[in-house]
Amino acid sequence: MEKEEIKKLANDLLFEPSEEVIKLTNNLLNSIEKGLKDLEEFDLQDIKPMSHINESPICFKQLRSDEPDKSFYLNKQDLLNNASEHDENYVIMKKVINDK
Repeated sequence: MEKEEIKKLANDLLFEPSEEVIKLTNNLLNSIEKGLKDLEEFDLQDIKPMSHINESPICFKQLRSDEPDKSFYLNKQDLLNNASEHDENYVIMKKVINDK
């Protein structure tokens, strides 16, 4: 992915990346691409495809209880103070979808 493509994608996602972030992103994409090319070296001709990562049956008794973790909660005023634009009750954002 070229530098300009990364900038355009970031702009579409409402980010303004620095040159350092663009360089790190490009390095990360290159390492992912290299890793995918390395996978092509494996001979998978005789390997049966899996339907799931773990094909053993799920035992629901082993799952954790579904309780909310309140340590990650934000109060409304902290959230509004952290937003670049807000009114009394809501965060104001730019329009995400560009009209043509």
